[in-house]
Amino acid sequence: MAVTGTVAATALAQSVPAGTVADIEERTRPFGELCLEGEDCGGEESAPAVVAVPTGRSGADVYASACKICHETGLNEAPKSFDLEAWASRLEKGMDELVRVSREGLNLMPPMGACMTCSDDELRAAIEFMTTAPED
Repeated sequence: MAVTGTVAATALAQSVPAGTVADIEERTRPFGELCLEGEDCGGEESAPAVVAVPTGRSGADVYASACKICHETGLNEAPKSFDLEAWASRLEKGMDELVRVSREGLNLMPPMGACMTCSDDELRAAIEFMTTAPED
């Protein structure tokens, strides 16, 4: 049985039109290369693009863009925003622990929540925002 499969695969491979393999290789080749800081990356024309990551966002801004979707409604058992009772036991562990859990993820919350570009300070600001009573 194995011989039949090998024969069939060989026959199929031989029936691929000339040039097709090169076309496939061209269409599926990587579009870029990883260049680590400090390595010779081939000059200016091949320098990696710099992506600007916003920093220093307020807790309200981070909350609105990354935290609100789960914490506003309690989705996936997330403690609801501004529900001081829901946050009390978590706050007892300390803000450093809450930031660590936010960074690493816990239960259904993925690492970094939904803010892959947040700094620890921005995560802290978002937690502080969610764990205070809302302004009327």
